[in-house]
Amino acid sequence: MQQPNFIIFMTDQQRADHLGCYGNPLLKTPHIDGLAEKGIRFERFYVSTPICQPNRACLATGQMASVNGVRQNGIPMSLHSTTFADVLRGAGYSTGLIGKAHYQNVTDIPAPARVPPGQGQVVADNLKHGNRNQRSGAAYDLEIRNRWAQDPQRALETPYYGFDHVRLCIGHADQVEGHYSAWLQARHDSPGSLRGPENALVAPGYSAPQCWRTALPEALYPTRYIEEQACAFLEQQAQEQRPFVLLVSFPDPHHPFTPPGRYWSMYDPDDVELPASFQHPVERLQGIPASAMVPYRWGDRNRESHWPFHVSERQARELIALNYGSISMVDDAIGAIIACARQQGLDKDTVMVFTSDHGDYMGDHGTMLKMGLHYQSVIRVPFVWRDPASDAQGKVDLRLGSAIDLAPTLLQRAGLRCPIGMQGLDLLGANRHDGVLIEDPGIQVFEDSDANSSITTLVTNDWRLSLHEGESWGELYNLKEDPDELHNLWLEPACLGIRAALYEQLLQRMIGLRDRTLSPTARA
Repeated sequence: MQQPNFIIFMTDQQRADHLGCYGNPLLKTPHIDGLAEKGIRFERFYVSTPICQPNRACLATGQMASVNGVRQNGIPMSLHSTTFADVLRGAGYSTGLIGKAHYQNVTDIPAPARVPPGQGQVVADNLKHGNRNQRSGAAYDLEIRNRWAQDPQRALETPYYGFDHVRLCIGHADQVEGHYSAWLQARHDSPGSLRGPENALVAPGYSAPQCWRTALPEALYPTRYIEEQACAFLEQQAQEQRPFVLLVSFPDPHHPFTPPGRYWSMYDPDDVELPASFQHPVERLQGIPASAMVPYRWGDRNRESHWPFHVSERQARELIALNYGSISMVDDAIGAIIACARQQGLDKDTVMVFTSDHGDYMGDHGTMLKMGLHYQSVIRVPFVWRDPASDAQGKVDLRLGSAIDLAPTLLQRAGLRCPIGMQGLDLLGANRHDGVLIEDPGIQVFEDSDANSSITTLVTNDWRLSLHEGESWGELYNLKEDPDELHNLWLEPACLGIRAALYEQLLQRMIGLRDRTLSPTARA
């Protein structure tokens, strides 16, 4: 069988139900919906960790964060990792990455200092860590946003985590840098005069934080750059006689919310339907540990930050409408890329995938953004698989899937064995998870890397169990009867048996996902 091509479309911070094909009654996404109509829509696809950089590493390596080491933002993916792009490249594939990677740190803000435990002196600075490979230095500063702003012509050595052709977009909204910086400067004499809230156009009627009507026109927005570069890659591949994999990764619809041009006003906030849980804030939930409320306090103190914050009903409608506008622009770009593939005669041999790195509360329990509690809006993301060689048309797969399953699914479809230590399963195979494990270091690690703030979650067909480190209380939701997660059943006497069974299932899942990467070098 001829090896297929792959185009993987990825967005940043998009919950599953923010697509027409996942039941959204207002949002128009005809091109992504078209992939679902001709392929498979996975209804129960979950992150392995609900944070950007860690889950992108999980998607790339097929390994949990506790194995690949990217347990939180600020820890780069090891250059010794084996990604799906590495394996496909080794099999003769042409490999391309256009848009957001976030495999390395995007800021150079110094991390909180870590103090070796115990008493006595530190023998030497290079001996204070249990692992001397701390993933730092020039080889790990290739995605730092402000350095691209200062030098848009920066060199990027390839292959970059297995990708030979790389065009980076670093950052969000109209604040993106990377290879995009030089492209933008070549098209406008003063791009700085078009970007940021200080240069925003007048937008009466909007009061929500983290949104401004950008003066950057549609033709110069990062989404359009990604569309153009992806089409250029496909035109080049049409001239070559080998298969390819292209990761098309959009920085939107991640906050801040700045959809350009007509996309700003494409959706009227008054038409937006709020989530069913909006009027049921997190503070009302029974049994939520006090430590879990820390992120919301941080966000409410600084609503221009990355932490979750509360919003009024009007503000929620505004932000959701703008989020929809960004998604519609992405959908239009995906339509253009699909059309380009068709024009180049590539579509009949190309598997197309759509997913996101994690979700967003988007009004769930009265809050916005991410980090904090593991509601479905944050941990459940879209996953669409369209394969022209398959007769699946509009199929809906209700089985559980995980971010670590992307890499093995791609490799198995290409007829390639997965590297030893890749932990996911083939989503198209007969074997599937009976429970998905989600790891999360907790928000306090951004102030103290050694904070005991982690949240560990197990999602099954009917339940979500979340354990909070150092806390005697946790979360238990019956997803079948309570899909909006309004009733925490942790202390419900009738649920103690199911809680104990889920505890055991969680432990078994953690044991099963142990690190198996290293192989013995000799028989014992």
